[in-house]
Amino acid sequence: MWIRSIGAVLALVLVVGTPLAAWAFVFQNGETVTASEGLSDDLYAAGQTVTVTGRIDGDVAAAGRVVTITGAVTGGILAAAQEVRIAGPVGRTVRVAGQSVAIESAVRIDALAIGQEIYIRQQAHIGRDLLASGETVYVAANVDRFARLIGDTVVVAGRVGKGLRVDARHLTIMPTAQIDGDVRYSAELPADVRTGAVIKGKIERVARPMRRQTRLLGLAVPLVFRVWEALALLLIGLVVVTVLPHRAREISTMALRRFPHSLLVGVVVLLAFPVVCAVLTATVIGIPLAVAIAFVFAAGVYPSQAFVAAALGRVLLVPIGRGKNLSTSLHLTVALGTVILALLFALPFGWVVRLFAMMSGWGAVCVTVWRATGGWTGITAGLRPSP
Repeated sequence: MWIRSIGAVLALVLVVGTPLAAWAFVFQNGETVTASEGLSDDLYAAGQTVTVTGRIDGDVAAAGRVVTITGAVTGGILAAAQEVRIAGPVGRTVRVAGQSVAIESAVRIDALAIGQEIYIRQQAHIGRDLLASGETVYVAANVDRFARLIGDTVVVAGRVGKGLRVDARHLTIMPTAQIDGDVRYSAELPADVRTGAVIKGKIERVARPMRRQTRLLGLAVPLVFRVWEALALLLIGLVVVTVLPHRAREISTMALRRFPHSLLVGVVVLLAFPVVCAVLTATVIGIPLAVAIAFVFAAGVYPSQAFVAAALGRVLLVPIGRGKNLSTSLHLTVALGTVILALLFALPFGWVVRLFAMMSGWGAVCVTVWRATGGWTGITAGLRPSP
């Protein structure tokens, strides 16, 4: 009953607070999603493999294991996957995250890419600014304004129109590179500027500031924080699975078996949240509702990582428990998954893991609540007054 009430309130907020035009979209999900025909709406797609080859007159939001977009997109692109490839022209901004990210086409405005390997190919063209962060960042395209690159190894082989800022261990500027402004970088070694590279401004190496390490009881503060965070997440997970075991199992199963779907829903809700709150605060009546929605959102996003921990624990226990019945040990799966997540958070790009965990966990919660309310049919029935 409480789930139906929450669903009804959220649906009412979205209907009242979201402009009518925002509901013009097409949603596709499944093991393999292929959009080969043209659309005049926004496209939301989730699946193990998502391929978009048709023209999309709107925005594209996609999540999965492999996301490939070769068709023209007049709006922007938001994508998260293990492997992301953008090979069709984009009319606005590209925001992508994944283990391997490749942009191979023209982007009219800005491009934001986060991942382990980032490739901005020679045939690409960034109309304004480029922000890329990864272990390996390779930029061979033309960037009309500024490029901000962060990584372990950064290679620049294209043209940057105004200025280049790099934070890396190793920076290489290839002979084909042309920087029309200044180059400012911080690296462990001097930049490797190859013969033939053109830098019209000045090149400046900025020393990396020494970080003073604060200690608490003899231990580094980051270590103490990681331990306390892991314990807090473990406590939250154990409380949730104890109080709501069936619902916790359902949500963790959703996060495990339909990860791309959960991730996409989490991304959409995360982006819609500030818009809805801004619209609600425009009216006096909507301010208390906006505060309540903000409180629910803030209180739910971080703890939702516990469901991802439970799903991760289940995956790791399958080989160990083959032939045994470990399906009822939610506490064990949460404990094991929390330890793994805490170790992943401590990696150099652990914040990416944390972001994925929060978005997929919150998306799984939203999908479970939606299904429990019976979708639009159940919600509208809950909103109708009793006879």
